[in-house]
Amino acid sequence: MTTGTEERQSVAQLAEEQDWQRRVSSDERGDIFNRGTVRIRAVWEGDAKLCGATLFHDEMYESYTREVRTLRAWFRR
Repeated sequence: MTTGTEERQSVAQLAEEQDWQRRVSSDERGDIFNRGTVRIRAVWEGDAKLCGATLFHDEMYESYTREVRTLRAWFRR
């Protein structure tokens, strides 16, 4: 289990292992992940707490979560 301060980095590492491209937003609060036609945007409060994440398919909104567990599941699809 990861601590809160490691959570953002742990999520980024999982995404990289699953061949997702990562970009950090200009305000450094968000991570944008892309793979094919799927995009995930995660917004963080520091590196410890996920504020929320959205999942898009073909630029269409599909789902929203505030749970890191759900965010991790999206990367494994």
